[in-house]
Formats: sequence, structure tokens, C-alpha cells
Amino acid sequence: MSGETADRKGSAARFAAGVFVHACALVAVFGVGWFAHAFWGGEQKKAGRVDARIPSVAVDEVHAEIFNPPEEFIGHVEPVQEVDILPQIEGYLKAVRFAEGDLVKEGDLLFEIDDERYAADEGVAKAEVSATKSKVIQAEAAVERAERLLRRLQAADSRGITQTEMDAAETGLASDKAALVAAKAAVLQAEAKLASTAFNMKHTRIYAPISGRIGKSLRHAGDYVSPSKEALARIVQTDPVRVCFPITDRAYLAWGRSADAHGAKVGDTRRLRLRLADDSIYQANGDWEFSDNEMSASTATLIIRALFPNKGRVLVPNAYVTVLADEASPEPVPVVPNLAVAKSGQATGVWMVGEDDVVHFREIVPGSRANGKVRVMEGVKAGERIVVQGVHKLGEGMKVKIVPATDFN
Repeated sequence: MSGETADRKGSAARFAAGVFVHACALVAVFGVGWFAHAFWGGEQKKAGRVDARIPSVAVDEVHAEIFNPPEEFIGHVEPVQEVDILPQIEGYLKAVRFAEGDLVKEGDLLFEIDDERYAADEGVAKAEVSATKSKVIQAEAAVERAERLLRRLQAADSRGITQTEMDAAETGLASDKAALVAAKAAVLQAEAKLASTAFNMKHTRIYAPISGRIGKSLRHAGDYVSPSKEALARIVQTDPVRVCFPITDRAYLAWGRSADAHGAKVGDTRRLRLRLADDSIYQANGDWEFSDNEMSASTATLIIRALFPNKGRVLVPNAYVTVLADEASPEPVPVVPNLAVAKSGQATGVWMVGEDDVVHFREIVPGSRANGKVRVMEGVKAGERIVVQGVHKLGEGMKVKIVPATDFN
């Protein structure tokens, strides 16, 4: 029994020793693997941290293209001419010679005032002119007789002519000349009266002073009218019409610089169009008329006036439209994406990419924006490389990793 027990104890000891050896071997293998992972994995992580410091960006060249987005302003349609029809004389309206809302032409007959009284006054004035002219003829004949008498007395022998007769002849001549002057003055007075009555007679018929659309008649046949009462009707010119719109002080300066660069007037460098209330574009462009001579102190805007043809009467005075103003003859200009424009302090600019893929911030003067693009007035030129995506990660003098824009995250 003691021998068997000893054999069992020996076997157990040998089994335990084998297990221990295998365990030590496993520990050794895992220890070597852990060390290798710690060493090589740490190096890889370290290398990854180094790569993470170089930002990935998308880069593109600055392109020169026609970039002419219109600026929009609220415009007010105004007639170039508008006139209230007022009577020049008083009297009863005899007839209205137009249909309300009609298009009338300059010189069309609009109203007639009863002319019976004015015709009678004109007839009396004509008669007075004739009467005063006949008196002038009589006075001229009297002067001629007095002159002949005085000449005979002066030519006769002084011994047969008394001084009293000579004085009477001279006095008579002077009196006849005075009568002639008075008769001529009476003619002038009568002719002036005739002119006054002719004026009144002429203005019994009222004509359109301009062409345009006439509104409703404010007086009708049988009404008593006078210059002191309200207008009879109103005519508004419809073709062409004027569109007035305010531009900002910034737009005014930009338009002026553009005109100076082309050696032209501002009006020659702008194309003016209209967008109507239904979002359609008006068929005709406008012509620059003039700008106000002072800027509004409250809004810092300047009123511009433009003329638009209006043969179809689409533009109605006092309506509002949207004015679209862009360059009349645009040229290719540097254009960059909106995403490429960044801020550095108070400056606006883009990140330039050098040949060594190092970026530097360059300030620009941005212009108009449209469709995700910005016109660059100053700062860059076509062909230069700029960062178009990833600008928020950049700093001055930083090296970047360039990736395609399609792969950019």
C-alpha cells in the first residue's frame, strides 16, 4: 500500500510540473506579444498623431469668367409729364369732347365753353378798333391842313399877315397834332381790348397740351367753370415713363469706379431692366436719365431716374417694380467660391497655396455674390491656387495635405 501511494504521489508531482512548464511557456508567449504590440502599436499611434497635424484641404485655381449678377432695387413708375386741365376763362361748359380713359394727342379738343358772350365782346372790340382808326385818319387830315395853312402864312408878305393870325395857325397845328396822338392811342387801346376778347374767345375751346391718357372728367356740360375752381381733368403721359429707384452709397461708389475704369459715364456702363409684379422681365431696357444732386441724409441713398419705353402701356404710373442693374458690357473677372472666403481678424481674404503646399492668408476686396461665388475686386488673379474647402482648419504658414474636393470630408 505504501508503494502504490508513493507511485501515485510521484505521478501527481510529474503532472503538476508539466502543467507549470506549459503555463510558463504561455505566459512567455503572451508577454512577448504584448511587448511587441506595445512597442509597434505605440509607434504607429505616434505616427498617426503626426499625420493628424497636417490638415487635408481641397485646392483649386482662381478662375476668370463673366460674372454679372444684377443688383436689385425697388423702383417707382412715374410719368415724365402730367398736367391738370384748367380753364383760362369762366363760363358754362357747352360740351365735353373726349371719352374718359382715352389716349389723347397733343392738340385734341377736350372741352368747349359757351362762347356767346365772348363772341359779342369780340365784335364790340373790333368795331371800336375800326372807329378809332377812322379818327386817326381824320386827325391826320386836320394836321395836314394846319401845316399847309402855316406854310402859306410863313411864305406870305409879313406886312399882310398879323401876328394874331400866325399864332392862331401855329396853335391850330399843335392842337391837331395832339388830337392825332390821342387818336392813335385810342387805336392801341381798342386793339388791346380786341386782343383780350380774342384771348377769351380762343380759350372757349380747351385742347390737350400733351399726349397721354386722360382720366375722368371732373366737370360736365352745363357746369359753371372758372380758373379759381378745380381742374376739369388730368392727363398723364404714358410713353415713355420714368422709373425712379434709390441706390446705396456703396453701390454709387462701385458704379463710379467701374465707369472711371472704362473712361465712361456711369449711365453708359449700366444695363437697367425691370422685373414686374408677376416675376416676368419687362421686354425693353431703360436709358439712364439722371441722378439726384444730393444723397438722402436719413437713408444714405441716391435717387436714380431712368426712362423706359411703354408702347404697350404695361408700366402704369405709381406702380412699383424691381429694377435689375448690372454691367452693360461685362468682362471676365476673378471669381472664387463662397466657401473659399475666410476671416482673419477684421480682414477678409483667401488662403493661398504655395508650391510647397504651405498656406498663407491674403486679404481681398470682395464684390458681388451670386450662385455660391464671389467676385474679387482686388487681391488675387486668375491662375493662382487657393484653398476652397477646409479653410476653418488653417493657420498662417501651415503645411497642408491636398485632396480632391470629391474626397473631402
